[in-house]
Amino acid sequence: MQTPRPFSPWWALALAPVALGIGWMAGGTPAPPRHEPSVSITPISATGAGAGLARPAAPQRAEPPVVYSEWTTYDDAIRQARDTGKPVLLDFNAEWCGPCQMLRREVFENAAAGTTVKAAVIPVSLVDRVREQGHNPAALEQLQQRYDVQAFPTLVVFAPGSGRFERRVGYPGDAETLSWITETAARLR
Repeated sequence: MQTPRPFSPWWALALAPVALGIGWMAGGTPAPPRHEPSVSITPISATGAGAGLARPAAPQRAEPPVVYSEWTTYDDAIRQARDTGKPVLLDFNAEWCGPCQMLRREVFENAAAGTTVKAAVIPVSLVDRVREQGHNPAALEQLQQRYDVQAFPTLVVFAPGSGRFERRVGYPGDAETLSWITETAARLR
């Protein structure tokens, strides 16, 4: 009986380039980049003359940069509002008022909510001192009369340029209060 010949390793070296070429063609060949045609879709108006024709989109109105306002005095807030066009937030409060303290902690001193308030309005805290001192400064009394402050907290958002304002009494919670401040500020801008 004849013994089989062992397979020579030289054949493997001869077949290696062929095997590498087949593997390269099967999965490793870099494909040329495909260039898909670009399509621009423009809204079509179904009303008016030229219905069915594509119209260019209206230019986007650039939003003004956000200006963060710090808590300040009433007089400085009026000056800032005239310079920036931002509405002013008057926070009528008292030291003895529990809801006022909750409002301060949960909205004004909360990092995220406080930043949102400072972006929407120029905030001013007006602290009633009648219980502690028996009276308020004349300027505070005039503001409380102008905005009919009967209870605390009372929030007033107003636009000094137009004189328009909105008032809210009480503290219904952080989310509702923050929403009211930002929405009112946007309406009064």
